[in-house]
Amino acid sequence: MYFANLLQAVSTILGLASVVVRSETIELDWDIGFVQANPDGLYERRVIGVNNAFPLPRLEANMGDTLIVNAKNSLDRLTSLHGHGISFRNNVFSDGAVSVNHCGIPPGQNFTYKLELTEQGTYWFHSHSGGDYADGLRTSLVVHPPNDTKHFDYDEDIVLTLSDWYHEEAYTLGKFLTSDKNPAGYEPPPNSGIINDRPENIYNVDTDKTYRIRLINTSTMAVFHVKVDGHQMRLIEVDGTDVNAVEVESVELHPAQRMSVLITTESEAKFNYLIHADMDPDYFDEVPDGLNLNLTASLIYGENLPSAPKEEHYWDTVEDTSLVPIEEQYYQEPSQEFTLISDIMQLDDGAPHGLINGVTYRMPKVPILMTMLTTGEDAANPLVYGPRSNAFVTDFNVTIRVIIENVHLDAHPFHLHGHKFQILTAGPGSFIDSNGVNITSPDWNPVRRDVVLVPGTGHAVIQFLADNPGAWPIHCHNNWHMMFGMFAVIVEAPLQLQKTTSYDVSTYSDQCMLNGFKAEGNAGGDTGLDLKNAPDSPTLINYGIHAKGIVAIVFCTIAAFIGIASTIYFSKQLSEDTAFERRKLMQPE
Repeated sequence: MYFANLLQAVSTILGLASVVVRSETIELDWDIGFVQANPDGLYERRVIGVNNAFPLPRLEANMGDTLIVNAKNSLDRLTSLHGHGISFRNNVFSDGAVSVNHCGIPPGQNFTYKLELTEQGTYWFHSHSGGDYADGLRTSLVVHPPNDTKHFDYDEDIVLTLSDWYHEEAYTLGKFLTSDKNPAGYEPPPNSGIINDRPENIYNVDTDKTYRIRLINTSTMAVFHVKVDGHQMRLIEVDGTDVNAVEVESVELHPAQRMSVLITTESEAKFNYLIHADMDPDYFDEVPDGLNLNLTASLIYGENLPSAPKEEHYWDTVEDTSLVPIEEQYYQEPSQEFTLISDIMQLDDGAPHGLINGVTYRMPKVPILMTMLTTGEDAANPLVYGPRSNAFVTDFNVTIRVIIENVHLDAHPFHLHGHKFQILTAGPGSFIDSNGVNITSPDWNPVRRDVVLVPGTGHAVIQFLADNPGAWPIHCHNNWHMMFGMFAVIVEAPLQLQKTTSYDVSTYSDQCMLNGFKAEGNAGGDTGLDLKNAPDSPTLINYGIHAKGIVAIVFCTIAAFIGIASTIYFSKQLSEDTAFERRKLMQPE
């Protein structure tokens, strides 16, 4: 194993050296603002565009390039940008997660994001503020491999972003859904689904060519199943990790996940074919009448050719743990272990909240990265980040295991910033009651992703090397669940970060202040462990019986008999009112 690791390291170094020679800097100016658009062809509304255009431009670069985005916020609220799947090893402030490593861009202000593209693969670039990415602030980011690390031969790329779409602004819906008017945590189903944020998608293809179809799920909550009629698909990539090719009939993508499949076109052009992208109704609270779950794009061999007969789309799910990365990273025993218990519950403010270990996330007054850099030795103490930040502090350069226990009925696609983690196991029930981690061999090379599906009332176990000091969110990428507060932060090697990262408070203090943050201090903006000003949050409802409650029970019993009669009368009315409120959610004002 030692010599295998040594050869792997040498190969990586030589590969990086060859990349540096041909690296380029790509600089873009983005003015982020509202535009009118009709992405699904059914309803025109205000969306978030760039440079007065929508959809956003697709981002492409080569491994080794640096992408610089000079962003101006022309919205009426703060916003941000996040390079999903990018490690940000040398520029932690560009990760863009508001309240974690960024204060956000205030209205009328500018911020420059620097993305060093050190890993090839399929990624995306989106807002990490409220509902902005669900309202359109998102696009694909493709990092092409150099020849010496290109593991598969293909002629061209086809990029498909897959998304649900709402006719009401997600920013507005989110404010209602996270209020006490929605105590059960109802999540509205979308009005439609879209491919590439436009109504129609046609791809002209040639015979006898191999195409890499890059699939990116940019949804708020929808899960997609994808199949290409008439062509065998080979799965070759998940979340920026190339894997040994697997023949598949269909692939399943949860929010924020990416996959690449190869298809080879026919030697003779006889038909045109469909690409199917089906939304899975099992992940919606309800499926409204008129919602088209079955989206399509077209592979066109010739304008005058007939369409091939439509094929049955049998959904085929490839288990993550069955995939094998081409570039090996062997399993190591963990040095630290954290358990995250995820749930959604109504708390004592009457509203639904996402929970990690019983705590719903509240933005600290100082973004966590800035607390890491300005609190000295206290930065190694998780208390300094406040009681509602769900902060987990790691050592440096050690293996970290995270056990995610989901006690809620909904599945949660959990995403970790700053890393591609190994997926050791995932399945139904509690990890405690499972067979544990099955180490298949001394040279076990588990699949690596940055989004893992944690099944409803199930679990997942992930692992990564803490070699990237910074503040890295770990959260559900169902955007409603994230807005509910299902959010934690890996505070990675804070003392090491202080040694390697220079931080000038004055560079960020003005923008932080405009967005209601401070740029130094603990979670409350104070020194040491004085947390009297740290944000608080709603807590679990106390259902215990107290002395006053005993008296109340007596009177409630009497009232119950009266209530039975009234309940029968009002139940039908309540049902009708609830249905009406849900319909209102989906109707624009």
